[in-house]
Amino acid sequence: MSEPIDRNISTTPIPQPNAVQSLEKKLAHRPDAQDLVDQNILKAPTSVGRTLQAAQVELDKSKRADQLKHKLERRPDRDNLVQQNILRDTKVAPALQAREASLERARIADKLEHKLEQRPDREDLVQHNILKDSKVAPALQAREASLERARVADKLEHKLEQRPDREDLVQHNILKDSNAAPALQGLASDLQRAKLTDTLSHKLENRPKPEDLVARHILPGDDENAEPAATTSS
Repeated sequence: MSEPIDRNISTTPIPQPNAVQSLEKKLAHRPDAQDLVDQNILKAPTSVGRTLQAAQVELDKSKRADQLKHKLERRPDRDNLVQQNILRDTKVAPALQAREASLERARIADKLEHKLEQRPDREDLVQHNILKDSKVAPALQAREASLERARVADKLEHKLEQRPDREDLVQHNILKDSNAAPALQGLASDLQRAKLTDTLSHKLENRPKPEDLVARHILPGDDENAEPAATTSS
């Protein structure tokens, strides 16, 4: 005959040590209330009474709906999106746009491949000064270019030190001997040319006539021209 079962004895299985440790670990790493609020799992604490919290939630929803409606009203139209390359300017039906885009990419790839086949070789680039004609290893070309720039800079500095001063340039008529400000030197030069033009015009107007030059024996007269001619004929 079997023994009666004591109803006061719990039949719940005793947790194993590993299960207890796992539960304790999960409880230790569970997110706090602020993390749940940040993830919109819990509502942020509020001073509003519970009877008004539902109304506050509805008010927040209405506010967000108004903001969304305002943004939708101000969103750019299709033409603006096309101009900014956000949408494609295509007349193709939406169901065929993916196929059209694939064909366009293939066309661009073929065009690029053709250009790569036609690109100039290294010798042409060297002749056009696009690439350096250097025998230095690629790892050292940057250093070589830096040294070349330093050499050019030194040469330029030396030439600047040897350049003539302003007085020499004025003496050689390369610079104008003007005390005017640089911004006014162009105007001063124009005035000087106008002055010289007026002087020359005045002198041309007052130059002596041929008769005066003959009388002053600067030009030969008609008699002097006739005598050599008569001598020649005789």
